[in-house]
Amino acid sequence: MMMKMTRPWLLTPILAALTLAPAQAEPALNAQQMAERGLLHADTFSGMANICDLSKPLKVAGQRPKSGADGTSRPKREKRQRRDIAPTQVFDNLYYVGTGSVASWVLQTSEGLILIDALHNNGEAEAYIEAGLRTLGLDPNDIKILLVTHGHGDHYGGQEYLVKHYQPKVVMSEAEWRYLEQPVLPVTNPRWGKPPQRDVSVNDGDTLTLGDTTIALYVTPGHSDGTLSLVFPVQDNGTTHIASLWGGTGLNFGPIESQLMQYSENAERFRQIAITAGADVFLSNHPTRDVTAERLPMLAQREVGEAHPFVLGVERANQVYELLRDCSHAQALKIQESRR
Repeated sequence: MMMKMTRPWLLTPILAALTLAPAQAEPALNAQQMAERGLLHADTFSGMANICDLSKPLKVAGQRPKSGADGTSRPKREKRQRRDIAPTQVFDNLYYVGTGSVASWVLQTSEGLILIDALHNNGEAEAYIEAGLRTLGLDPNDIKILLVTHGHGDHYGGQEYLVKHYQPKVVMSEAEWRYLEQPVLPVTNPRWGKPPQRDVSVNDGDTLTLGDTTIALYVTPGHSDGTLSLVFPVQDNGTTHIASLWGGTGLNFGPIESQLMQYSENAERFRQIAITAGADVFLSNHPTRDVTAERLPMLAQREVGEAHPFVLGVERANQVYELLRDCSHAQALKIQESRR
């Protein structure tokens, strides 16, 4: 098969750029000040703003809210109205075939399709990914690689259907393969399909090449131990842009100070990588987080000659990582301040 994984020559200047001079000391910020600094970019990235909310306890995936102090159960949340997103061609070579809450991106190459994430379960893989590809005029038999950003079931859950019918190579970071090989997974959900069987393992700084397209892979721990974040080219009417995709957006692991700081540090590290790569497009694997759900209608109404709504420019596109860096740091500072 045409898939290649390497540690690319093109990453040498990127990684070299991360050797920075020591930062000059700046006045220490408290938790609220740090969150407010992160929120400076919330207008562009409104889907990330709740990460900066210090007024609510951090959630733990798989745990239900506890009863109130008086022993009464908390009121049930109103059932959210499900809003689907139609399968859409977003760039010349990039397509959206996800749901209204979880993304599945398809990168078209000269030798087949790279699918990024597989949704919750087999039913969604069939109804959204398979059917969505056909709606877009793409052949699901051309799926050569399924790249799973991290080992939570809303991103791997439909893999069984896809592997059974189309036999793509399944790619995850080594840390996430090890996580899924535990006898009992710490986080489960009845909506999630089966975890994949170990296939292709990648590490930080590797690349994945299929035909004329190369994805640079970075392990960015925080959301999970082996979350993969990606850098890859997209084309708009033949003009090349660079997309960065943050592989794990939410703070769903509770008030763990060390993990929050790890998240913050990796957001800053990936910010530098994305800037050096010239990334001017930001994506995530949840369409409410990267505002895909809002930008797709803008794309549909785009006139000839108008700017692409996903192309933000290098400076603006990477401000999201400042928000992620500062607001996860603010959550860690909140824990520190509670001990004083």
